[in-house]
Formats: sequence, C-alpha cells, structure tokens
Amino acid sequence: MSNQSSAETLECLYQLLNYVDEDDEALIRDATLRYGNDYLEICNQARGLLSSLGDRADGEVRRFYELLADHAMDRIRGFGNAAYALARYMELGGREVVLRVQFRLMGFAEDIVEDLIRAGVLMHRSRDVLFVPEYLIPRLLEISGDITIPDVKELLSGANIRELMAVEAAVFGARPVNWLFRAIYGMDFRELITGTKIDGLLDGSVGELILNPAIDVQAVRALIHEMKDSAARSFKRILSPHGQYMYSRVARCGVMYTVFGEGSRELILLCPWVIPSRRFLDYHSREERVIVVGTSPSNEFAELMRRHTEELPSRTGFVFLSNNEAMVYSPRASSKSFDSFLDFLYRSNLKVTYLN
Repeated sequence: MSNQSSAETLECLYQLLNYVDEDDEALIRDATLRYGNDYLEICNQARGLLSSLGDRADGEVRRFYELLADHAMDRIRGFGNAAYALARYMELGGREVVLRVQFRLMGFAEDIVEDLIRAGVLMHRSRDVLFVPEYLIPRLLEISGDITIPDVKELLSGANIRELMAVEAAVFGARPVNWLFRAIYGMDFRELITGTKIDGLLDGSVGELILNPAIDVQAVRALIHEMKDSAARSFKRILSPHGQYMYSRVARCGVMYTVFGEGSRELILLCPWVIPSRRFLDYHSREERVIVVGTSPSNEFAELMRRHTEELPSRTGFVFLSNNEAMVYSPRASSKSFDSFLDFLYRSNLKVTYLN
C-alpha cells in the first residue's frame, strides 16, 4: 500500500470513527468527492481496519495525526482563504446549510463546500453537520487569509424598513409576538425572514437569519441604535411633545415622558420601526403609554387587536405615522393623559384618523 493510499484509508477511518448518523449517504458522498473512482475500495479498507482494531482504532489513528494533517494541507492549495475563513469566522464547522450561506455572504463560490470536503478540510459528522478534523485544526489556526469585510454602514444606508427589521432581529436575537407583528406589518415574522437577502450581509432564505460571520456584530448593533435614534428624533420634531428625550437601548426606540397640567403623564415610545417582542411590550408596561410607529398598520390591525385585546397592557395605545397622517388606536382603558397627548397630534398639522 502506498503512502497516499495509507493516508486516504486512515483519513476515511477517522471519519468513520466520528460519523454519528445511521444513514451513511453523506459519508459515501464525501468519500466519492475525496477519492473519486477509488472511494469504494478505500471505504472497504477503512471498514476492515475498524473491524480489526475495534476499540483500539481511535488510538491508532491518533498516532498518524501529523501524516493526516500533511495529507490534507497538500490538497488545500487554492482554497486557503476559505480555510482561513472557516477557522477565523465560522467556528470550524456547523450545520451545512448555514455554512453554505455564510460562505456565499463572504463572496465565495457556490461549490466551495464541496471543494473543502474534497480537500479533507471538512467532513460530515452527520447528514446535516460538517466539521474540521481534529488533526487539522492547529494547522488551520496558523494560516492567514484575505477576507473582504463589507461596509455595513453603506449596505444599511440603502436598506428598506423590512431589511432593517431583519438585521435588527439577527444582531439582537429579537423575536416578536407574531400576531402583533402581523397586525402592524401584514405578514408573519417568518415571511420577513425568508424574504430577506442583503448581499454581503444577511440571508434568511433558508428559514433563519444568517449573518456574514466576518462582520462585527457589535458595530452593527451600534449602527441600528444610531439609525433608530436619528429617526425617532425626527418624530419628536413632528409631534413636538413636551418633555426630555432619551434613547433607550433596552426598548431600542426613542423615549419621552410628557407631563400634563393635571399632573398626569404619558410615556411616548418613538419607533421608526418596531419588533414587538415580549421584552419590548413589558417595557414600563404599567404606565400610560403610547407607541408611535413610523408606518401604516396593516388592514388586519384593528381586528387582530380586538381578538387579542387581553394580551396587551390596558393603558397602551398606538399611533402610526405615514404620509402626514396619524392613525390612532386608543388604549383599552380610558386615559386623560392619552387624550392630552392627542392634542399634540392635532397641533402638529397631521391628519388624525382613528382605528377604533
């Protein structure tokens, strides 16, 4: 047996030892990519070794880790940047569907995963999960590469509200109360996810929001805060309520307390867009609140609110701003402070209409 065939048999044996799925389809697919027409012979040799060594197989393979690492590194030429990205940004493996999207977001070719499997850099641990062999990890951590980091500020400057909501959900892990999200935006949150794709930044086409792993998530969070703060301040100028403005990083919106002559006060949440999560809805939920959102509500809004009326705080109202119009949904409990807040709307030159 030649050194190459010995290395290939040991490599195949290593994957056999780490493969956990009863269905060996992914295992065979890897072997076909890696060994071509010889895949069946090499797989049979590896299975024979496993049978003869039994419990000693893992220890025996470990003796040849340097040989296996050398063998893989000889085949990595041409894929160095992808291998670097895998080690630097992608935690050395994961679910195959996620890895494919991440590679695509970083600008790699569609078949890069197959190339890395062929080189022995990636192996299937199961039908859906890929990993870097243990013997190769130290080598990959030493290599350097050239990965283009996208200009997130430029990408988001041209994003629409749906795309901005998707980015916010991805970087903050925010998940809305779905019926309320649908009431506001006229679609389920899952529709937002699957319909969002921002080249170089974010892709939800597989049913979950996947970010380019090379971006700085903290920087994206800071940019989302900055954009929402700026837009919320413009709402403040339109409404001109009394009180001190602040931006809340907890609620991710502009916040104002407005005190009226009779001593009552209203908490105004200024939301250019909103992901109505339970955390957001619980923000000062016992106070007199109005949630101002920079969009028109869906046609289902009033009906869904009526259907779920007990699920919202009774002293919370909504105002939707769009095209010089303020659409008002009054809180379930009567509120003098909310009525006083409406005076601001009438003085703001906005057309005021009511949803309930």
